[in-house]
Amino acid sequence: MMRCHRAIAACSFLCAAAAALPGNHLHAQQLRAVPVTVPGAVYELAGYSVAAPPGAGWFELSRDRNTVVFGKKLASRTHSFIATAISSPIAEKFSRPEDFRDFVSRFPAEPEARRSRLIEHRVELEPDIGQFCVRLYTRAIDRGAINAEGRPLLLETLGVSCLHPVDPALAVNVTFSERGVLADASVELRAEGESFVSSLRFTAPAP
Repeated sequence: MMRCHRAIAACSFLCAAAAALPGNHLHAQQLRAVPVTVPGAVYELAGYSVAAPPGAGWFELSRDRNTVVFGKKLASRTHSFIATAISSPIAEKFSRPEDFRDFVSRFPAEPEARRSRLIEHRVELEPDIGQFCVRLYTRAIDRGAINAEGRPLLLETLGVSCLHPVDPALAVNVTFSERGVLADASVELRAEGESFVSSLRFTAPAP
């Protein structure tokens, strides 16, 4: 998982969704796979908590004090679904939520993955979660997935990026991503992903 040393904007597209980027879906599944035996179990991390996604077939792929990554076991070899949460320091300061939103909006103009093409990127304020929170949506085409046999796959990432309400020098991102052919898209999976994102709660920042 990349370190978000520049800003939360880079984290939004590259770090918090690192498991969602082309190639990383497969890599994440190779890290480890610890079954989630209690759907909705709360994970206490640095400055925040999230609940494991609901539903069957989820695995914890990676976890440390800042980050947790979950993957869903799916039947299709071209279909993958990843949920990621990460907190990281941020040096930039913002006086208005709109400034934070605009800052996050700028970064995906130059995607890191050469085999992917960014189609759409939206960033909107999400005041119901926090004053300095935004909701993210990115859509990209992945043309290099190993199991796709040359077929382009659609990669969508959704979630939120926030500045911690007590410590604005701490960024928190919670996202989920789905990659596959159009026929793989699942309303039920999206609901599980949204449940994961909406489980975000802020806690006291680590000393």
